Amino acid sequence: MSKYPMDYEEYEKRVIELFVNPYPKGKREIIIERLEAALKEDPNLIKGMYAESCFRYDHPDIYGKNCKKVFEDYLLESIPVNTLHILLGGGFG
Repeated sequence: MSKYPMDYEEYEKRVIELFVNPYPKGKREIIIERLEAALKEDPNLIKGMYAESCFRYDHPDIYGKNCKKVFEDYLLESIPVNTLHILLGGGFG
């Protein structure tokens, strides 16, 4: 049992869902291909994001009481999902 609200597998699944869902159906395949290529190149990409979220969760002395919310959708979208959008999203114009 994880001491965090999500174990890594749950985190990875949720981050990917939140990353892919805003794209229209025709673009999702492209986004998924980009994500798969990025994870093939760096299999630790999302693992690193999970480690960072766990670090934030463990340090209210640094991040304040909101650190316990890092596994909620709002903060997942703000940090790891937004990072994926910056790295892999867009370019459809």
